Amino acid sequence: MEETFTPKQIAQALQVSESSVKRWCDRGVIRTHRTLGGHRRISLAQLMEFLESTNRKVIDPNAIGASEPALPSPAIHRDEASIAIAQPKDDASLQIIPFDTATQASMREGFLRAVIGGDEGEARRIVSRWYAAGHGIVSVADQLVGPTFRSIGDSWACGDMEIYQERRGCEICMRLIHELRRLLPDPLGSSPLAMGGTTSGDQYQLPNLLVEMVFREAGWRSINLGNNLPFASLLSAARKHMPKIFWLSVSYVPDEERFVAECTHFAQSLPKGVVFVVGGGGIYEGLRKRIAYSSYCDNMAQLSNLARTIKAGLSTTFKTI
Repeated sequence: MEETFTPKQIAQALQVSESSVKRWCDRGVIRTHRTLGGHRRISLAQLMEFLESTNRKVIDPNAIGASEPALPSPAIHRDEASIAIAQPKDDASLQIIPFDTATQASMREGFLRAVIGGDEGEARRIVSRWYAAGHGIVSVADQLVGPTFRSIGDSWACGDMEIYQERRGCEICMRLIHELRRLLPDPLGSSPLAMGGTTSGDQYQLPNLLVEMVFREAGWRSINLGNNLPFASLLSAARKHMPKIFWLSVSYVPDEERFVAECTHFAQSLPKGVVFVVGGGGIYEGLRKRIAYSSYCDNMAQLSNLARTIKAGLSTTFKTI
């Protein structure tokens, strides 16, 4: 069952009149369906389509439950089966429906088929339903998109998939992630800045985009410098903008010896106070031990915890000065 919203909720989220939303629904500008009682209902996937087609953005994420998701305590290991999805009734109250392990597995299989087959509409529906479970970008990245592209990578390596299918799948996922961006509130101008990218030879855009989104979801201003950039250019950006965190997304390393030397020099040359964070599928344990960095993250959940911890520390420091 997919979470849906009333025109009133959508109106509050967009900061427009409810009558405008109803008019858009009746004209087909917002795709919608009706309950047995004749009430209009709009799914998150349909809202995402509307935002993308009209270049609009959610102003009040709380109205649709898309505010900053709560993180589990580091001491608690959450079972994936504990994820739940909320379904508004006609009276707009919420009913929590178990999002169990079997459902997750089924959704991953469906998402994999949709991405490989180029079915963007179905992929959007699954991403929106997963996001609506209340675990945000981190869960989409670590529990849905990540496993999907690991499976795609295995199939590609075995010759069971054409290159165009992988590339097309990446493009679909990047469009969907960009659509999710419209559901996140804009960070305050006083929020700390994170920036980063990938180095020369690394053309993988999707992991880098997800890193940027994780920082935005954690309340940071974030600048994605892009892909395939020389370390010298990355260092120039860091010196000019002075971010609190500089990330390096590493999916592919064409020359390990050169990477180790340049990465070490980069880490040593960063301005004082910049936290250098690295991660990605291109860094295995042996390579990780040879490079210099401030922090290493195995997944987006670790990165999100790090970002929130540093942000909280900065806020505390500011208040005590």
